[in-house]
Amino acid sequence: MSETRVLMGKIQALRQRLEQAQGLANEARSAAAALVEESGGERRLPAFEQLVEDSHQHDAQLDSVVRPRTAVIRHDEAHGLPRQLTSRARRCLEHGRNLLLHLRQLADAFDPSEGSETPPLFDRRDPLARLYRETIALTDTALRMTLLFPESASAQLRLCEGLEAILNVVAARQMTLSAGVERQRQEVGRVTRLAELLTALDRGEAVDKQPFLALAEDILTDAQECGPLRFLEGDPRRPAHFAACHDLTTARIVGRVIRHDPELRGRPLDALLAALVHDVGMLRIPPEILAYPEPFDDNQRRIVEAHCHVGVSVAAPLLLDAPWLAEVIVGHHERLDGTGYPDGLRDFQIKPLTRLLAVCDVYAALCTRRSHRPARETRTALTDTLLLAEQGQLDRHYAECLLHLSFYPVGSVVELADGAVGVVVATPQPRRDLNSPARPVVALLMDGQGQPLPLPHHVDLAQCDSPSIVRTLSAAESRQLLGGRFPEWV
Repeated sequence: MSETRVLMGKIQALRQRLEQAQGLANEARSAAAALVEESGGERRLPAFEQLVEDSHQHDAQLDSVVRPRTAVIRHDEAHGLPRQLTSRARRCLEHGRNLLLHLRQLADAFDPSEGSETPPLFDRRDPLARLYRETIALTDTALRMTLLFPESASAQLRLCEGLEAILNVVAARQMTLSAGVERQRQEVGRVTRLAELLTALDRGEAVDKQPFLALAEDILTDAQECGPLRFLEGDPRRPAHFAACHDLTTARIVGRVIRHDPELRGRPLDALLAALVHDVGMLRIPPEILAYPEPFDDNQRRIVEAHCHVGVSVAAPLLLDAPWLAEVIVGHHERLDGTGYPDGLRDFQIKPLTRLLAVCDVYAALCTRRSHRPARETRTALTDTLLLAEQGQLDRHYAECLLHLSFYPVGSVVELADGAVGVVVATPQPRRDLNSPARPVVALLMDGQGQPLPLPHHVDLAQCDSPSIVRTLSAAESRQLLGGRFPEWV
């Protein structure tokens, strides 16, 4: 065979591959058009469409170079079979397309369509949002590799090994993203559901306790499964959202400590119901007071303190089936030494459930940022709560029950004395000394030099001589240090 014939054969093969590439580009463009049509004409994935357009321009440029050369080849001189993918390569392509479809279904959580009234679940700076963008780009790159597959079946098989490895990484990331989106949707759903229930009470609508009890059962299950304790930050410009976030955080703390009280652990749902509605009176506080960036003056303080009595009147529909709720709602800011509000009750005038809720309410508030102050570290918040009990303001027994959370509750991102960073995954049973709550079980994610570990390294600080915890990292620090390598942990 002459060199000219060999060259013409290669050019013809290249032409055939170009036509197949053009077909794939058209198919991708059709899929994008269908996606736009499904969303009511809105352009949901402009970046994806731009990639398709860039691919079309690249194909057109390549075609302008190849076509003049193949045009002079006579039909009888062209030989070679049309290019075909092996079955393994086709399976890779189909797998990639399915992964891309699943990723597109998560688009609303990270980048909702234009004009959508539903805000994204994740800020663009969130580690999962960054992981989503990287995974989309990785999937697109992997699918474009199929356009470069050679004619040879053996060569295709070799390339498939690398392509399958990339798609396996994409599949693992897609599972992480799906789990993260589902967890966030559940979290947002709980806050939204409770805010709607509290708003309905505030409007005087007939609301029974069953929706609250369903939410309480969900919280109790999470506590029994030792899930991470998350402190929710409410928006003070939206009183219902602000109250719902605080009530949910308080209820989660109650669900984790009530099992350790012999008197109240037999009625956990009652305690959780009280926690979920105890601050309903906050809906009557003007947003400008909740968002006030300085400590309250006397007039603002009186308005805030009135939310206890107001809450009883707002929660009236619930009191028909649970009259004991009135005492908890009105008294959760009372103090054993008589310094609380609104009625200045003392000692045994305050019932056990109200005492428990007062302790959990204080701890939840200290661990959460407010307009006039930052959030305190969990260790500082627990220490301050114990100090209030030592001074006679809070019930000492219930304050010490918080030690079961440890100074660093499950889910806290902590830094050790040697610079290593990890996540608390379990807490020890408290002993008589205060060292035990300070030494939980930690999954180390970064070493002392700030390098990510290939796999989490679990350390029980209470059972070994490892360095102690020196501080809890803020949410911003956690995202910065761990977001790139361990987005699912933050």
